[in-house]
Amino acid sequence: MKRLLMTALALACVPPARAESARNDAALNAFGAALAEDADGLLAAEPRPGSAASAMGMRAGDRVWRVDRSAARTRAEAASARRCAAGEARESLVVRRGLETAALSGEPASAPEDFTRGPGELTARELALADARSIRDAARARDDVAEAAPLDWTLRADQAVWVRFPAGLSAALAVGDVVQAEASTGLTTDDSLDFLAVPPKSRFWARVVSTSDDGSTRKLRLAFYKVLLAGGRTYPIRGAAAAVAGVPDTDLVSPGGALIVAAPPAAGGRGPLLLDDAARVRVRLLEPVSIVEPPSWWRAGPGLWLRTAADAAGRRRFQVARVVAGRSAAAAGLKEGDLIDAVDGRSSQRLNFEEALDLLYGPSGSTVKVAAGSRTLELARGVKTDGTTAAPLPLPFESR
Repeated sequence: MKRLLMTALALACVPPARAESARNDAALNAFGAALAEDADGLLAAEPRPGSAASAMGMRAGDRVWRVDRSAARTRAEAASARRCAAGEARESLVVRRGLETAALSGEPASAPEDFTRGPGELTARELALADARSIRDAARARDDVAEAAPLDWTLRADQAVWVRFPAGLSAALAVGDVVQAEASTGLTTDDSLDFLAVPPKSRFWARVVSTSDDGSTRKLRLAFYKVLLAGGRTYPIRGAAAAVAGVPDTDLVSPGGALIVAAPPAAGGRGPLLLDDAARVRVRLLEPVSIVEPPSWWRAGPGLWLRTAADAAGRRRFQVARVVAGRSAAAAGLKEGDLIDAVDGRSSQRLNFEEALDLLYGPSGSTVKVAAGSRTLELARGVKTDGTTAAPLPLPFESR
């Protein structure tokens, strides 16, 4: 009688605690997907080729929400849902993939085999081996997911971004000196303006590679070699100056990237400067750069680009320079040439260009308010819309 009772307990959908980890391993190993638990639930590693998970179309990085119509936020819940499924039923999953939700289904399959012995009939060695295997598999799944999580986007070699030098460029710079700059505009992944690849305030490093002074002009060539993305990682780059703006008498850049400045330079409060902090230098990439950041890093826009303008009274405004069809800015009725009085509740008179651009971009699916004349518009970031329905845009690396 005791043996029959133990067997009945082993076949129940809620297993005794001591055998639970081993039973979970059996159910999930048969399914063929390593699942790692974290604060947001279950994250899948690459499924085993030829397994049920692979046949259903599961991918590494999928966030599992439901297994066979049951909520599953832990390995135990996922395993229990598989064991409790009706025999010969068609397996199903609901997963979150990037910004989309996907329903996956497989072929009808028999319910997974379960243990036929009760917990009292498992030896101490069997329990220890099962616990060790569970810990090893969980660690391997976490490692697989950690390796697969960063996703990349490659910037083309001809792309460029405007930077400024917060401390200016000193006239005393010599070959080998290192200077720092920061992005005064953002660089988007492509012409759709959907995602920022180089956000404003990203930091650039450059080394002085040559200088000359003929008494009337001063030449300074900088080699940009490193960038720290705002909120992201540091990447090696190769870049050169392509243009200068915002400074009188500094209007020429040689084909080799040398800044040509009128000499002698004017003295300022920090000593003679070749360029002050109002100058903007356009840095052109000489080689492609692969950006490897997790999905949470990428900031989306509403399909809108601005430029600095002034109204009749000389007050700073922002003018719409471009509106992308199919994005929330176009759906809200904004057009090129419209003047923007405020972004995210902040007056255009108190914002510079990089601050305004920084406010336009944010988490995909979030909203930003812009004031244009008598209208205050709430624009959704990172969505495509026809004015009535909206759908999330795929992240840059998911659209390839």
